[in-house]
Amino acid sequence: MLDRSLVGRESEPVVVVVEAGMIRRFAEALGDANPVYVDEAAARAAGHAGLVAPPTFPAALAVNERFRHSLDLGTRLLLHGEQQIEYGRPVVAGDRLTIRTKVADVLERSGASGPMDVLVLEDEARDPQGNLVFRTRATLVLRRG
Repeated sequence: MLDRSLVGRESEPVVVVVEAGMIRRFAEALGDANPVYVDEAAARAAGHAGLVAPPTFPAALAVNERFRHSLDLGTRLLLHGEQQIEYGRPVVAGDRLTIRTKVADVLERSGASGPMDVLVLEDEARDPQGNLVFRTRATLVLRRG
């Protein structure tokens, strides 16, 4: 079982600068041709400072691998069970975001193949003024073995 003392552990802040190319590639990978994701003029005409990131874009920004490695999850099978995203405002090209990850919960569940651990991670991104841009909540299921 994962140690419940992990609950509350936080990562060091990670600073990410959102680039227009990142947004375009993400939108292309989704197959979403919304012009505010790929055309600067369309984004500005819609009232944004730059290209707007698709709604699921924070999932690509919020991965703090160094922090996850520090949790010592080992090489167990991992399933991404659920993802929730709450927005303070849209993510736009040029944003400089400070992201912190924390362990929100550690649970144990029974499954068909035996006991499993459930790890809930929350990521919070803020702009340089300290305003919330987004918060994610990822539920990871880890099979023991």
